[in-house]
Amino acid sequence: MKKALFILVAMTLVSATAFAQVRVGVGYANSADRFKVQNSDVQVGTSNGVYGTIGLNIPVAGDLSFSPSVMYTYLTAKSGKSGLGGLVSAGATSQEHYINVPLHLEYGSELFPNFRLFFFGGPSVSFGLISKTTYSAGIGGYTVDTAVDNYNDYSDYGRWDVMVGGGMGFDLLHRIRLTVGYDFGLLDRELDNGSITRHRNQLSAGIAFLF
Repeated sequence: MKKALFILVAMTLVSATAFAQVRVGVGYANSADRFKVQNSDVQVGTSNGVYGTIGLNIPVAGDLSFSPSVMYTYLTAKSGKSGLGGLVSAGATSQEHYINVPLHLEYGSELFPNFRLFFFGGPSVSFGLISKTTYSAGIGGYTVDTAVDNYNDYSDYGRWDVMVGGGMGFDLLHRIRLTVGYDFGLLDRELDNGSITRHRNQLSAGIAFLF
């Protein structure tokens, strides 16, 4: 019985993906971050970057489809201060790399010939690949940089996040796709034994090609 059920599920998946449409895209990403220390809001910042994605559009029923994908995102942010007429300076630059797996449902229809409007939404699983911060200190034109791996063996900075969101877009000529979406992070990623938490939301906008 279990073997028959497995074969039935496998055949259903193969049948569904046989009608799937592949998409490959790139775009802009903006991350809105809120940091807390001892449960008090202390800083709100943003980081900007780019993403690349590959995914499928699998028909479910009528104008409804299942739209899973894998997305690589690179984000960077820079902050700094100077004093004494610019003779003394201090700053930090962060770089983060993520792999996201959106599991979206998509609903849309062709409003005009070769023009399809659609909406999408659902959860995403996010995993931090690399997170580095470079701290800079300068005096009189001399600068010292110190790079820190935020995922090092002595850090408890959380890599995982679960996000939920949605957006809209349109397809042109059944080959070009433009989208804009927003995801809300559901987890507070902890570091320094939970004394500091980071909560992240993300805006994305991009173009994809359908095959």
